[in-house]
Amino acid sequence: MIRRIALLLGLSLLITLLMPRRATLSLDFTPGETWDSETLTAPFDIPVYKSSEQLAAERKALVDGFQPVFRLDTAVATARLHTLAKDLNATPGLSDAQRTRILDEFRYVYRNGMLSDADRNTYADRMVRTDSAHILQSYYVADLFTPATAQQFLKSAGIDPEQAVPYLTPSLIYDPSLNARLQEQALAKLSQTEGIIRAGEVIVSEGEMIDRPVATRLTSYRREYENRLGQGLSGWVLFLGKLVVVAAILTLSHIFFRFFSHKHFAGWRPLLFTFLLYTILSALTTLAVQTPFLSPYIVPLPVVAILLLTFFDTRVAIFGNIAATLLAALFVRYSFEFFTVNFLAGTVAILVMRHYYRRHSLFKVVGAVLLTEALLYIAFMWMRSGTLRGDYTGVLWFVASAFLMLAFYQLVYIFERLFGFVSDITLLELSDTNQPLLLRLSEKAPGTFQHSVQVASLAENAAKEIGANPLLARAGALYHDIGKIENPLFFAENQTEHFNPHSMLSPAQSAAIVRMHVTDGIALGRKHQLPAVIQEFISSHHGTSKVYYFYAEEMKLHGEVARPEEFTYPGPMPVRREVAICMMADAVEAASRSLANYDRETIDELVDRIIDRQIAEHQLSRSELSFAEVTRIKELFKMRVYNMYHSRISYPAAS
Repeated sequence: MIRRIALLLGLSLLITLLMPRRATLSLDFTPGETWDSETLTAPFDIPVYKSSEQLAAERKALVDGFQPVFRLDTAVATARLHTLAKDLNATPGLSDAQRTRILDEFRYVYRNGMLSDADRNTYADRMVRTDSAHILQSYYVADLFTPATAQQFLKSAGIDPEQAVPYLTPSLIYDPSLNARLQEQALAKLSQTEGIIRAGEVIVSEGEMIDRPVATRLTSYRREYENRLGQGLSGWVLFLGKLVVVAAILTLSHIFFRFFSHKHFAGWRPLLFTFLLYTILSALTTLAVQTPFLSPYIVPLPVVAILLLTFFDTRVAIFGNIAATLLAALFVRYSFEFFTVNFLAGTVAILVMRHYYRRHSLFKVVGAVLLTEALLYIAFMWMRSGTLRGDYTGVLWFVASAFLMLAFYQLVYIFERLFGFVSDITLLELSDTNQPLLLRLSEKAPGTFQHSVQVASLAENAAKEIGANPLLARAGALYHDIGKIENPLFFAENQTEHFNPHSMLSPAQSAAIVRMHVTDGIALGRKHQLPAVIQEFISSHHGTSKVYYFYAEEMKLHGEVARPEEFTYPGPMPVRREVAICMMADAVEAASRSLANYDRETIDELVDRIIDRQIAEHQLSRSELSFAEVTRIKELFKMRVYNMYHSRISYPAAS
């Protein structure tokens, strides 16, 4: 109990900490309609936030109008001018005045910097900025020199352009990191607001049309309200409220599972697994909500229903689907829409899935979920806008969620190993008669093996008849008598007509050996690491009933049975419907082998007598079988046993 309470409190706190630190204000409105509620006034100063479309347009305009910055590399100019001066001094026939004039012309070219021809073509007809000693100056690109335009300028000054080429090198360098940093700084300074609503001012009047400005004021009011409530003392109250809601959901889940699915949640591991699913999906929802480019609809919430149905039953899957979706809805703004879409999608998954036998069944389930989510999402979009126009690309989030569901389901094998669960895939593998333990049973006790196969067939069909898990019923029935491997000849189906080892034993000794096939079977099951649910069939297929044949023999010999417990199976009585079905099928199939006459009346009387005795001895009282289901099972057994033993046409001998 302490472990369960600690688990509830710990996970409640963890899930609450994962939630966004904001309040939620119920303020639903549709642009284009009228405000039906009473006049809304500002309780405090409210900045008017720009719409996302307006901010996007302003950001685009800022990026489009951004003036690229070129860093002025003065070392280039210094090096080239120094080389030019040296070469001019070494050139004969030039006067000092000519050398000075040529150097001045080159200095003029290098004064504001020189662009490469490629950069000038890229930014033609635009303003650019130069960075010289962290001082930015703006220029038209046409006002800056390039090596080609510098040659033309020098030519007009009487300088041979061909001789000038070695001394002309671009000194304005485009710095991507500097430009990215400056652009980010400019975007960061972009104002998020455009005015303010003072406390007491009207936000929207009753009956007023909700046009774009009014919608902007309402959105700003909701945003500011939620931000303010997430701070200070109100923030702690908000956290406490969310904690109570989360704890309530987890506590009710625990209570529901304990009371209405006790057979699955007797231990703490199933509860840990279920709550772990809740926490993982809550964490994924947090990630989606806090990532700007993601939608919460990408979170594969219906996988909770699919996994719970894989390992447990329909009731667990339905309630788990509700609880997980409620928790996730606490993370998002439009919680009702989010809850409805995911809850109905999970419900469809449960209805379509049930128990599957083929690989493509999972794809059918995911396809049904995807279709449900997409249709509901579009329906809500139509409800919000009142028009068929809208952003239908949002459906792509459900396509991504479908792929995540398929990927998530691959963890089934890991969950089985960690928590000791059994999926339908594992049951299919266990039902293969080439499994080592079943092969050993067929070799050591062939009669018992054939009996187990017949019981498995009866149990599987009965499970289908009442909506139980037919795979579990079949797999469990195949292994229910594996304990007879240890002493096969002490069981009638493996004996020959010439020898019965019980003839040399007392009824009590015989009963002890027969009873041992249950404990021997449990030991073999553990040795071969059979799942716990399969071991339930081994331990419970006789419940606490008596070894009737030897009990009657003891009565004949002594007139009474001094120690009835020596003739009683150790139990426990069946809890699962599938195990109870196996108990009935086992008794009916074994008893039917001793019938002298296989007419319809005899078989009907046999089935009724055996199952009615089990009911009278309360062997089925702990299982969840109803009287109506037991009646349907009895009728099915009568038909199946009659078909197994009905008379056949005698063919004439070959002449």
